[in-house]
Amino acid sequence: MASHSPSVGPAMTAADAEPKMVAKAGGGRRKDPLVLLRECIAKQQKVIWSDDYLDFDGHRVHRSQKCGYRLSPAEPCIDIGSVWFMFREITGDKPYTQETTRKRGFGYIGVASRGDLCDWLVGRTENCAGIARDVIEGRKRPRDDDESGRRPGKRLGLQSAETDVTGITDDKTGELSYADVAARVRPVKDLDVLVRCPGRTVPNSDLILKIAQDEVTNWRIDRKVQDLTHALAGKIPLLRELEQMIEEHSKNQPIILVPCNKNSPVNLLNASKLLQDGEYHKRDEERVRFFESTRPEYVEIVRNVMGKMWTFEVRDSVKSFTKAQWLRVVAVVTDGTDWQFKGWPFESIVDLFATIKGIYFTEVGTLPPQHVVDWNVAILPLTPLQFQHRFSALRDSFWTEVEKFLREYRQKRFVNHTTLQPDK
Repeated sequence: MASHSPSVGPAMTAADAEPKMVAKAGGGRRKDPLVLLRECIAKQQKVIWSDDYLDFDGHRVHRSQKCGYRLSPAEPCIDIGSVWFMFREITGDKPYTQETTRKRGFGYIGVASRGDLCDWLVGRTENCAGIARDVIEGRKRPRDDDESGRRPGKRLGLQSAETDVTGITDDKTGELSYADVAARVRPVKDLDVLVRCPGRTVPNSDLILKIAQDEVTNWRIDRKVQDLTHALAGKIPLLRELEQMIEEHSKNQPIILVPCNKNSPVNLLNASKLLQDGEYHKRDEERVRFFESTRPEYVEIVRNVMGKMWTFEVRDSVKSFTKAQWLRVVAVVTDGTDWQFKGWPFESIVDLFATIKGIYFTEVGTLPPQHVVDWNVAILPLTPLQFQHRFSALRDSFWTEVEKFLREYRQKRFVNHTTLQPDK
């Protein structure tokens, strides 16, 4: 990246300042990166950015190198990369916010400070709050500037607002007093304090981790107890009945029925994509034309229900269904036609939807028929194909209805003496 400096206001001011900076550097002192940046701006030269290095007219400086500017007297000197990035974004009329600086890994310079700093950089003024003159003029390096308020890496006992330690020089390590410890200690009070101390030894850390692991393991227990309390009264929820069936044989998986209709909005050709992946695409005319031969016998869908992974069989035919298979049917997707239920072991449609959860998908631009509205089914409207992100929400709505039905006690209204005959 390169930064183009804007036209300098009073050109002579920056020009007059340049010889002074060069003279300071000519005495064998090191030029501060902030001075190099100001000189490039005065000469209207480009600052080249490459591999985290800034090239100031042949002087390569790493972006993290400290320069002679601090945001406040209590803060350390800021890195040259943050100053350059601020000036580049401001002069380029680009958005300069805390979010943009954070994403790029720079420090943020607030609006109260950057105005004066920009004026100093372009040469409009020779004074700027926050400029460390001894650092700018080369008499001191930023890392030796203890007045910045930065905590030294290997020095203890420095005089601070909380402690009054006397008789200790800057070059010697003092004894750590109780006041120093009290000022720096951070007791473990909550999780927020814990995560803010990375790499530090935390008292009772094993106990804290064990408690957290137990909470993660058992966080669903209260929900299960609440949902299954009515089981104590002799009414077992449908989900528990299905668990007992699977315990008897692992292949006794719950069943979802869909219409055996190639023109239905949801059938065996697209049920897996919609109910598993939350995707719904335009019909494949080739597969629709050969619907009878291209569709599988059933598809499997895996879903997390109350903290446990369940595998559901999706079928569109109940031919030769046994009583055990009918007991495993938990939901039916209907296309609104009565003949879909012909031969099912119920006396009426009311009994059917009292025993099995009914779902009806409404196509775009249509309304559900009145007889479907009268049925005890959940009506879920489809969305236009271009809004693919909405189909994942539609999938979740479907499973919300099914999961709610699974948590309840099911009234079994199956019959043996008759079947549904809608044509009569």
